[in-house]
Amino acid sequence: MITSDNRKRYAPAVAVAATLLALTACGSGTEGGTSSNTTGSSSAEPSTTVAKEQFDQDALHILDYVTKGDFDSAAAIFDEKMQESLTPQALSSAWDQYQQQFGAYQSHGDPQDVPRGDLTVVNVPLAMATMPGEFRVTFHNDDGTVAGLYFLKTGVPVP
Repeated sequence: MITSDNRKRYAPAVAVAATLLALTACGSGTEGGTSSNTTGSSSAEPSTTVAKEQFDQDALHILDYVTKGDFDSAAAIFDEKMQESLTPQALSSAWDQYQQQFGAYQSHGDPQDVPRGDLTVVNVPLAMATMPGEFRVTFHNDDGTVAGLYFLKTGVPVP
C-alpha cells in the first residue's frame, strides 16, 4: 500500500500520460516518442517476487485514486519530474478525455508485469463502457518510483 512515507518514491513520468492520451485519443495506437523511460532493452526482472507484487499493488492503488477522482493523491506518489509534467488538474483532464473516448470506467482485470531492463511495466486491462482499454504504469526496479503512466487502447505493445 502506498503511504505518506513512500510517496517520495513515486515520480518520474506523468507528463507522458497526457501526451500519450492525446495520441491515443487521436487513434495513434503507439507510444512512440512519448517516453524514453519505457524503452529498456534488457529483460531483467525485478529482484524479487515481492517487488513485482508491490508494483502490482501500487499500480492498482494509483488506478483506484484516478477512478475515484482523487487526483491529488494519485499525483502525490509521482516523482518531481512527473509532478511538474502532470499536475492533478492535468491528470484529471486526461482521465476525463479518456472516458469520453472509451466510456465510463466499469472495472479492471489483473495486473500483468513486463520487465524492461531496470524497469517493470505493469499493464492493467480496463473494462470501459464503450470499449476496453488499458492502464499502464512503469516503475523503476531499484527504488519503485513511477517512470510512466498511460491510459491506452487495448493492444498497444510495451516498447
